[in-house]
Amino acid sequence: MHKITRRQRAENDAKEIYDYYEDCREGLGGEFLKELEERIQKILVGFPKIVPIAYKNRRRLTLKKFPHQVVFIINEIKKEVQLLAIIHPKRNLNP
Repeated sequence: MHKITRRQRAENDAKEIYDYYEDCREGLGGEFLKELEERIQKILVGFPKIVPIAYKNRRRLTLKKFPHQVVFIINEIKKEVQLLAIIHPKRNLNP
């Protein structure tokens, strides 16, 4: 089992996306955060290596309902998954 750590950029991205969806429709931001946390817990805590490498050592976990991806790296020495950013697929992958 891997520990999850979040870089500040990932936290900022989540907040920005949450605010955007809340402006679109009340409650939609909450739905985004719920899906984000469910995907992180289900996939990244137990099985992060099932997500393929997208660029160098960075991997992208795609959300199901929302058009965003969680960019992360795995640190096997620390048994840690580091969340780098939450991006729209058309956004630059270099967090």
